[in-house]
Amino acid sequence: MKWIRPRVWRWTEIAQLKWSAILFGVVVGGYFAEFVKQYALALILLAALLAVRPLVYFFKDSE
Repeated sequence: MKWIRPRVWRWTEIAQLKWSAILFGVVVGGYFAEFVKQYALALILLAALLAVRPLVYFFKDSE
């Protein structure tokens, strides 16, 4: 498996990765806010789910 290889990402995968990073940042940056504490588990699960498809696309073999 090669770690560095060129990839062409579709706009949906870039959007999913961006939203995943945004939601993770919301949880980390606002950890002490009451709203984020209340929905922290849901935001973390949503961020993880949105990051799965781009990661699978990146790491799958192109054979």
